[in-house]
Amino acid sequence: MYKVGWLDSHAHICGKEFKDDLDKVIQNAKDNGLVKIMIICSDLSEVEKALELATNDEMFDVAVGLHPNDQKFLTDKDWDLFYEYAHNEKIIAIGEIGLDYHWHKDNVEKQKELFIKQIKLAKNLNKPIIVHSRDAMKDTYDILKEHKCKGVMHCYSGSYEMAKEFTKLGYYISLAGPVTFKNAAKPKEVALKVDINKLLIETDCPYLTPVPFRGKRNEPMYVKHIGKYISELRNIEENELKEHICENYNILFKKF
Repeated sequence: MYKVGWLDSHAHICGKEFKDDLDKVIQNAKDNGLVKIMIICSDLSEVEKALELATNDEMFDVAVGLHPNDQKFLTDKDWDLFYEYAHNEKIIAIGEIGLDYHWHKDNVEKQKELFIKQIKLAKNLNKPIIVHSRDAMKDTYDILKEHKCKGVMHCYSGSYEMAKEFTKLGYYISLAGPVTFKNAAKPKEVALKVDINKLLIETDCPYLTPVPFRGKRNEPMYVKHIGKYISELRNIEENELKEHICENYNILFKKF
């Protein structure tokens, strides 16, 4: 049986931002009651460290994916290495993958090609996908509807109406630090109304640090502030939210 507590379903802790104090960051997470951290490796150079952590501590899971922001710079060698990692049994999800039209609007079709190629691989491997979608919600939805897979909408920033449509496709909705920001109306509505059986939380650290630490480097221990905020919004006990989130995580990633 899995442990119940706060978890961080999306953390970039093997990135350069944590190279000097990763041990302390991990200890901070444990001291704050975290039971699980999904390490996201968008940079393939981070994968070996992530696998080492997951091998030595059951607290960690690992996902690997080719990020849409990197599409322009990817080589055949990058794909081959990603493909090899994706087949590793310790890699339990493919991500983050998806579409980003905020930073890159001149390579939309190439982004779609890379996204679909990774979805097909994930389906062949029977692994869930972790989806990045920024300013590209309709195209993301259309692709996921056509290429059916299981997964989670990471750091979801769309409307509640779209969140419902994604959950109908079987996707989970993961909320990050912005839900705690004063003027973040959409994430707050999603946090309040989305089916609790389709809800996850994350830090996306080192980015998007929640209130009251906004402006500092984010790290997994701060996920509890996201969880507490959502608990208050929904007027439920923190333990109830923890139980739902842990069950959702374990169903999606087959961790029973």
